[in-house]
Amino acid sequence: MTQPCARTAAAPVVAPASREADTRSADRARSGRARWRLWLMRALAVGGIVGLCLVLWNRIPLHTRMIWKSYRVALMTGAPVLALGDSITFQAAPSHLCGTKVLNSGIPGDRIDDLLARAPMFSRLATPRQVVVAIGVNDARTGHMDIGTWAAKYRTLLGYFPKSALVLVEVNPVDLGNPHYLPVHDRDFIASQNAAIRVLAGETGARVVTAPAASPTMDGLHPDKTGVVLWQQRLAAVACAG
Repeated sequence: MTQPCARTAAAPVVAPASREADTRSADRARSGRARWRLWLMRALAVGGIVGLCLVLWNRIPLHTRMIWKSYRVALMTGAPVLALGDSITFQAAPSHLCGTKVLNSGIPGDRIDDLLARAPMFSRLATPRQVVVAIGVNDARTGHMDIGTWAAKYRTLLGYFPKSALVLVEVNPVDLGNPHYLPVHDRDFIASQNAAIRVLAGETGARVVTAPAASPTMDGLHPDKTGVVLWQQRLAAVACAG
């Protein structure tokens, strides 16, 4: 006798609305993964560009980067006081003078020719109310130009700021007794530079910050903390008088 066949279970019927919901859910998941991959690719691309820029930026000499920074700050801040000079200026120029902001454009190693090269750009970017010029010690190194040429270049530099009050800082003395000092500066030439600065001040109506007989230094040339304070005090006493 033949056994009756087991009743075949009927397949569940999926409602059309349920299938559409599953499809939308799958589409959203795929879209989310695609957006995440796109975001990751963009982040990697941006990171690569930033990394490349940092590598290229660090390949640019520090001296050049400092010059570009001073141009950018001059353009963006419009500081009423501009300080031009070398490493001593970079180290000692105050952030504010006579209650107003100072753009410290001192660049280590600079000489009068370097300031002359930058002066046209500064004269286009800003018209500072006051310009402090503190340059000269690097020009006094062995093999220096003659004092007449140096003074003529200094005079040309001042001519780029006809509408600014000028404060000229004499060249600090070097300390030949410091054990770390390399005697490569001509002290007689420094005395001639300071005499020329006083003459130029008389021609232009500039104020002069006279050099001290001696200045505390770290290495015979660059002022130590006490020397920085004294440099700033002498500058303020002249620049802010009257």
